[in-house]
Amino acid sequence: MSLLNTRGRVRPTRILAALATTLVTALVASGCASGDADPAAPTPQQSQSDAPRASSGGVALPAGEGTTSYPLTLASPFGETAVAQRPERVAVISAATVDTDALLALGVVPVLAPSTIERNPWLDETLTAGIEERWSSSAADEVSAEQVAAVDPDLIVAMDAYDMTPQRFEQLSAIAPVLYAESEALTWQEMTREVGEVLDLSEAADGVVDDAEQRISAAAAAHPEFAGHSAAHVVVYEEQYGAAYDSTPGSDSAALLEALGFTLPDAAAQFGEDDVVSQELVGSIEADFLLVSLVGTEDHAYFIESPLLRSVPAFAEGRAVVNEAGEDGTNSFAWGLRQQSALSAPWLVETLADFGSQAVDQ
Repeated sequence: MSLLNTRGRVRPTRILAALATTLVTALVASGCASGDADPAAPTPQQSQSDAPRASSGGVALPAGEGTTSYPLTLASPFGETAVAQRPERVAVISAATVDTDALLALGVVPVLAPSTIERNPWLDETLTAGIEERWSSSAADEVSAEQVAAVDPDLIVAMDAYDMTPQRFEQLSAIAPVLYAESEALTWQEMTREVGEVLDLSEAADGVVDDAEQRISAAAAAHPEFAGHSAAHVVVYEEQYGAAYDSTPGSDSAALLEALGFTLPDAAAQFGEDDVVSQELVGSIEADFLLVSLVGTEDHAYFIESPLLRSVPAFAEGRAVVNEAGEDGTNSFAWGLRQQSALSAPWLVETLADFGSQAVDQ
């Protein structure tokens, strides 16, 4: 299996500093992983699970499909680890929630998961109730190796982790095999399928991806008027952090806009290396549909009420939609655009289509 596919999304990184301070409002999460290679070499054998089984800790798994052979070697930029048999106790060390969502979508309840899943309104409590432990996660934190070891995992998932180092990888792989890919390497579809393969749930993974994509396609079909219109998403933080262009080519936000039938403005490419929307670049955020998401509890008038922004045609002509933050500064929708998964994408696309209709109908 390949964990180094680079066809996936691109995430601007400037917002990490902002989120380390405005924790609850996060649009980016970071986690870390580490582990070292110690591939075992027993004779490969097929998974033969016929019914859900429980580990010693009582964690139920869906029945295996018998399509994944073990031992299974997991490749990473830092070496290889090997899964000797089908994992039963899965620990997630990414503060971003895409890989946790992937597991839950497959009916696999991790024994350890980030507390950031509490920000995900698309998750029903019935999906998360069985998680044994939630580690306190933010844009600046990582779970300790001791806390990971304490839940006795037989697989550590770090498919959406930032700032992996060889030392961290070695540390974690001494506890259990590590499923790791660089956070910018895989789309949520690829991530779901990779997790599914390791857990002998490839067919199930294909199914949940197909279901989510069908719901996105249905939303696009319901809005043929989006075709030929450009769209952009800008996130406005508290004044000390400024604003960020979130829909750069290859980003998750751009992918969902394009799936709905929108195109990206030509100017979107200029924000690829640096997502900062400086005063000089405010005019470059023009689009037929401009979505502006607010994050944080402080006044955003420095940007929203600025003459420069108000002179942008999208604002002047009513084609801009302002997505307000909650009372506590969180913005679940803006966070969700950075946490797209088989569970979040269907939830996101309905709201995004509603926002788009408000602009295009002007």
